[in-house]
Amino acid sequence: DILGKHDISIASLMQKEGGEGEFVPVVLVTHETVEKNMLAALSEIDELASVGAKSVMLRIEEQE
Repeated sequence: DILGKHDISIASLMQKEGGEGEFVPVVLVTHETVEKNMLAALSEIDELASVGAKSVMLRIEEQE
């Protein structure tokens, strides 16, 4: 819901299995989006009780 609210669509998602009650990393790749929208969405996501660590954003750029 948070990503959609900021006009961000998911291209792929990967999550490894973890133990009961354990935080696990989630790797999310989005379609091209506006950086300010992504930063706003990550700020909201980082405030969720289910998020165990601050998000990290890596920009993926196409080479010409």
